[in-house]
Amino acid sequence: MSNEPNHQLDPSDPMTYQIRVKGQLGWEWADWFGGLTITLEDDGETLITGPVVDQAALHGLLRKVRDLGMPLISVNHLEAKPQSQGDKRMDTTIGCPDGTNRKTATIVGVLFIIGTVSGVLAASLGAPILNAPDYLIKISLNEGQIILVTLLQFIMGVVCAGIGLALYPILKNYSEGLAIGSAGFRIIEGVLDIVGAISLVALLALGKEFVKAGAPPASYFQTAGVLINAGSDWVNNVAVLLSWCIGALMYYFVFYQYKLVPRWLSVWGLIGITLTIIGCLLVMFQLIPAFGTIQVVFNLPIIPQEMVFAIWLIAKGINPSTVASRSAQIAIR
Repeated sequence: MSNEPNHQLDPSDPMTYQIRVKGQLGWEWADWFGGLTITLEDDGETLITGPVVDQAALHGLLRKVRDLGMPLISVNHLEAKPQSQGDKRMDTTIGCPDGTNRKTATIVGVLFIIGTVSGVLAASLGAPILNAPDYLIKISLNEGQIILVTLLQFIMGVVCAGIGLALYPILKNYSEGLAIGSAGFRIIEGVLDIVGAISLVALLALGKEFVKAGAPPASYFQTAGVLINAGSDWVNNVAVLLSWCIGALMYYFVFYQYKLVPRWLSVWGLIGITLTIIGCLLVMFQLIPAFGTIQVVFNLPIIPQEMVFAIWLIAKGINPSTVASRSAQIAIR
């Protein structure tokens, strides 16, 4: 006699069905089918998968298929592994208990907006001063503006790290390695951004001492200023190149591969990040000035993309059919 426990299904549990039809539906039809998973097959067919409370509900789904005029190929009952009571609550719209992913997507969207706005403001306010020939004098004369730039860069650093941490629970369901990598690189970016903010504080102190000393034509003040300023440029570009860009490439790849957002939005992000990498490399090898016109041009595509991406996450969240499909795959393993 087998010693394996005999798991009995709760009669009140909905049964999971998979309906296969000829033709393809967009994932936006998930609401029409009560939040069930819609999976597009490479052979031009569509799978509609999910829990169905009873036979009457199943017949209702089949009538909807009929009303769409799509040929029905098969209806299969999927055997799911028994779940504990605590695992039964599942938000089919976002694919996680109690709507956590939907809230997370909103948080990520808000963080993207804060990070982009603070970064753009910091660059636009700081570049005219830091790129000027007499930047030590200008820094001293514009102390309030430099403090504001420092604060904005610090905020950007904290937010960038937050984006990586917030995206991790979403991405890990699809690729744990890329989820860890993107989170790690964005945390590194946040740390380097904070280091860049600290370097601005050092430049401000140096500039005030430089002016107090009578702004001598050549002195250790200028040498130290050149070193700090150059180091700041390198830190900022290393932060962008080795952290933001690599981390962004990782999560945009996951978003593209698993259609978590529309693919045109992911492709836009991949192209924008690639152009940003090119601009950063040109700055790092001193072929163009940091935060100059050419680098701004290279950064132009990614700035609106991140805003559109953020608004999409806030308004739409993650593709519900993709998330539900992943949840169903995990449930029946």
